[in-house]
Amino acid sequence: MLCEVCTGVLSKHKGAQKTSTFGYLFTHHKSTKALQQSDTHCLICTKLAKTLSPDTDLSQDQPLDILAVLNKERFYNLSDLKKTAQNWMKDCKCASFWEEPGAKWYPRRLLDLQELRASPDPHNTKIRLVESKDYIFEQDTCSISDCLPSKHQNDRYVTLSHCWGNPKLGSPPPLSMTFKNEERFKTEGVIVKELPKTFRDAVVFAAGLEKVGFIWIDSLCIRQPIKEDGENEEEQLQDWFEQTRHMGNVYRKAFLNLSATAAYDAKGGLFFDPCPEPLRENNIDVYYPERPYPTLENSVEETDAHIRCSLIDTSAWDDLVENSPVNQRAWVFQERLLAPRVLHFGYNQLAWECHEFNSSESYSWSELAIKPSGTDGFADRSHLKHLTVAAGRSFREARFISFLDHDKHIKDIYIYELWKKIVEAYSRTQLTKHNDKLTALGGIAKLFQDELFSPDHSQTYVAGLWSRHIGSQLLWTANQIYRGNDTYDNPGQRHPESGPSWSWASITTPHGITYSDITDYASLQDKYIKTIFFKVISHTVFPADPNNPFGMLKSAHILLAPDHLHAINLIQRPAGYGIPYTWHLKPNSAPKLRIEYANIYLDAPTSDTDIFGPDAQLYCMPGAYAKRTMRNEDRDLYCLMLKYEGSVVLESSEPGKGKVEYRAFRRVGVTKVAKMGRKELEILREGETQEVICLR
Repeated sequence: MLCEVCTGVLSKHKGAQKTSTFGYLFTHHKSTKALQQSDTHCLICTKLAKTLSPDTDLSQDQPLDILAVLNKERFYNLSDLKKTAQNWMKDCKCASFWEEPGAKWYPRRLLDLQELRASPDPHNTKIRLVESKDYIFEQDTCSISDCLPSKHQNDRYVTLSHCWGNPKLGSPPPLSMTFKNEERFKTEGVIVKELPKTFRDAVVFAAGLEKVGFIWIDSLCIRQPIKEDGENEEEQLQDWFEQTRHMGNVYRKAFLNLSATAAYDAKGGLFFDPCPEPLRENNIDVYYPERPYPTLENSVEETDAHIRCSLIDTSAWDDLVENSPVNQRAWVFQERLLAPRVLHFGYNQLAWECHEFNSSESYSWSELAIKPSGTDGFADRSHLKHLTVAAGRSFREARFISFLDHDKHIKDIYIYELWKKIVEAYSRTQLTKHNDKLTALGGIAKLFQDELFSPDHSQTYVAGLWSRHIGSQLLWTANQIYRGNDTYDNPGQRHPESGPSWSWASITTPHGITYSDITDYASLQDKYIKTIFFKVISHTVFPADPNNPFGMLKSAHILLAPDHLHAINLIQRPAGYGIPYTWHLKPNSAPKLRIEYANIYLDAPTSDTDIFGPDAQLYCMPGAYAKRTMRNEDRDLYCLMLKYEGSVVLESSEPGKGKVEYRAFRRVGVTKVAKMGRKELEILREGETQEVICLR
């Protein structure tokens, strides 16, 4: 539906002003009051209101200057919510394994919906927790037959993705299953109306799906630790460890994943107030003045014309799905990628996402794929759900479209590229518990090691990196945003409990990280010039759960043999200086000749407050030339910035040498030095060493 002003602009050229730059400018709503009144029902005005400057207060009437834009793409709508969901499930074959004969995989615990399916009063019906007696962790499978009524056909299970809520913002955690109430959940059950709204909506919706008899909700199917006197925390963690080992399969094997996409916490629910406006056909006859067309005499005449067009919101998928509350959460990132298909309950309509197609109630997949020129293509992002070699190849070919790929010889290079893309997206998500950083991606990491990397390609997961070519992966950088007025925004925070300092998992930043290019530095172009200036001697990881190398860590370290290691001073510059930080080598007896280095990417400057000043004991370790998407002569020398943290005694990497004392360092960032310049020569000419150091 369009307002009178928008209809007049498109079909009658009302308020048109011809310009040499844009073709036509149009007079639109002239005040915020008029736009606000129209925002309630007009597709164009709704989008304009969302994209106004944050400084524009729609509650205060003020003049506006808006450019109306024409869009000629086709549009149609889908009808009823329930019918739409059923149609998507019928069209999608991504969960066809549920139609095949034979045993099915189930999580250890599920919520039984059998009674709810038959109840005329669902909100006053009880659901119970069931646990398969045949569950065997070592075989990674289980049977739910002991929990099913005889000859029962409702054997499918669905999962729920949801926001737990932020206690800091006053959101209470959702209802949870613990050691104390587990038995009650199994025997007495829980009345549906006593569940938080999101859970209540999910179980009722799931019970209405064909052959669905169970639902898995994390907080109700995994024992949640409780901190009370007399409770053994280690014992409580064991169930959490056991369940998170198999988190990947919980979502991969489900019939469907329900996503509370628009809800900020468990009280939000699945269903929001219906908003019919996006579902209406926004068709309009667009007026094109003096449109040329060939006549029978092959001459060209000028004529006015009206063309029937439909309006498409090219950011619809981003608004509905990508930027929704639930999809900012780290755990949900993994759930969404691993689930074969996801039904999104958005703020005004349903959306569908699977390996075969994406859709929404108001747009088909082909329409959702339309993006304005100059923006990231939606098709690229959709490939992220396709955890395949082909997806990695498409990402890499897009990134190297203007460059020769000198690392194509590397085995599994497209798998590495897919991992790079996944980590970069995951690093922008949010976690309530920072020590979940590696665990919440563990299901995807396990899939990479077990199914994607070549079977003969000896590969070990090392705190978010991979053992093969690990040297190049140490050169990741934390993204920082230039805000103008000579200021940079880098709000990164360090969380040692998340991972070792050399892993991207050790920091959180809303801007994310850039995963370094994976290379063996053995391409033809690397033969004639030294491109890497350190060697990884060994890496050691101690998982918190010995049976899960993809989860939480107790500790981890890497032994490195650098070619050069320089003591440096890092200086924090005052506002208005133009750059936030500089560093220089020390000691320096001729300060006037001192070379200042300014291309610096600190990991977490707001946390690492001990890295500034002459007594910080900071070092610069030349790493390698990058990026691989640049010509050899244009690449920068990437150097690790390290802080000395004393000595550590470890088993020697050489057999028979026993324990050895190493100097220990913490990574604090990366600095780039331009190639073939005085600065590069200084870095590579001095500070030579044969020392082996420990990075923690």
